[in-house]
Amino acid sequence: MDILQQIFTWDAVPGHVAYAIIAVSYLLTSIFWLRVAAVVGIAFEICYFLLSGSLVWTSIVWDSAFILINLVQVGRLLRDRLSLDLTADQRAFLAPIVGQLDKAQIAQLLRTAQWRELAAGAVLTVEEQPVADLTFVCEGRTEVAVKGQVVAHVGPGAFIGDVSFTTGVAATATVVVDEPARVLAFDQEKLHALCKRDQQIASALYRRIGGGLADKMRMTTGRL
Repeated sequence: MDILQQIFTWDAVPGHVAYAIIAVSYLLTSIFWLRVAAVVGIAFEICYFLLSGSLVWTSIVWDSAFILINLVQVGRLLRDRLSLDLTADQRAFLAPIVGQLDKAQIAQLLRTAQWRELAAGAVLTVEEQPVADLTFVCEGRTEVAVKGQVVAHVGPGAFIGDVSFTTGVAATATVVVDEPARVLAFDQEKLHALCKRDQQIASALYRRIGGGLADKMRMTTGRL
């Protein structure tokens, strides 16, 4: 009975709120809101220690450090979210790649890339040569050639350099812009580094690349 009385007191309310919020944070998939929830939950936990008279200074000091760390990260994520300024067509182009990514993650992803307008004849990859960029075709069409023979034409929604990005090998084909195109060119080195830091971004990107590779295999099989 004494235990129940201690649990259900007004002094214990901040503790219940703290642990409820922290529990909810474990269910969140957005890193931004997870960190916000963590800050709020830990702050209530400190309030609980202070109101209950359980001045566990070791816990209070570490909780304060956790709040500070998360506030710094929330600030960075908020900066990324506010920096994301996309036009309607850019949002449409990005939709197949980003999936359910948070705005801050999309901003981080875009910092590894450049929007480019390419004229017909521009070369994206050269067979058996290193590939610097993972290129996403937004508008236009490209011609894919292997050993001098045209094997496919690739248009909007497809990646160029995806095999190189996922395996690290040189280009397996020469890809040339067939008609004026607009592309989003991701720097492979920067993108690999970002994927190592954020598994959610990596998962979304590799899922999209995998779907594109499957489409290319079906197209190649159909031609054969």
